[in-house]
Amino acid sequence: MVEPVGNWGGGNIWRITSGEFPSNAYICAADVPGGAILIDGGLDPLAIDNAFTELRLQPFQIFCTHGHFDHAGAAEFFQKKYRAQVFLHGADKKLLKASNFLLMAFKISARIKYPDITAVTDGFEITVGEQNLIYHAAPGHTAGSCVIEFGNALFTGDTIYCRGVGLSHLPGEQPEILKSSILSLWPLLTRDRTVYPGHGGCASGASVRENNFALLEFLGISNNENKVVEL
Repeated sequence: MVEPVGNWGGGNIWRITSGEFPSNAYICAADVPGGAILIDGGLDPLAIDNAFTELRLQPFQIFCTHGHFDHAGAAEFFQKKYRAQVFLHGADKKLLKASNFLLMAFKISARIKYPDITAVTDGFEITVGEQNLIYHAAPGHTAGSCVIEFGNALFTGDTIYCRGVGLSHLPGEQPEILKSSILSLWPLLTRDRTVYPGHGGCASGASVRENNFALLEFLGISNNENKVVEL
């Protein structure tokens, strides 16, 4: 089911959560061929594609927050069907290639095919319609995890959740590096930006900073002090 969840400042955002290993995929309306981009594609490309059909849109580009199968698994489907360019931080290319091994380890029946990746680095910036989309490197959950800034939207993958902490104890996860990454991105979490995570609901950046107590504890930030200054 496709669900409207907000606006990035120049177009609507819809969320699709489905599949054998559910995660959030986001369709963003934009002034591009096909009328939209896709942020993260999970393990259910048909559900996402049905959403595109329902909305009368097609994906022009696919931007992945990181290389885990539940966030990049559908990318090849849309690249093949729509010739969509797929962007992923270069440090996660090997991780994406290990997806089918991880799927077997998790006893998940789905298997994926691998897209032709356009590898990005920290600070990569591209114009989407009339708005710049920016990759902010945020290693810790994976080596190539990123937060994607698009207008007033922050697509945070498994780096920042609106509730709780995105620690999954998967191979390669480094909690101390994750902590440093989140702290470096803390100033982006403002009242006029909305956080769209890879799992769970969305919230304003300020709400995450003030109300995600598990995250504050993980970061070692005093909640009372955090409320004083809006960065």
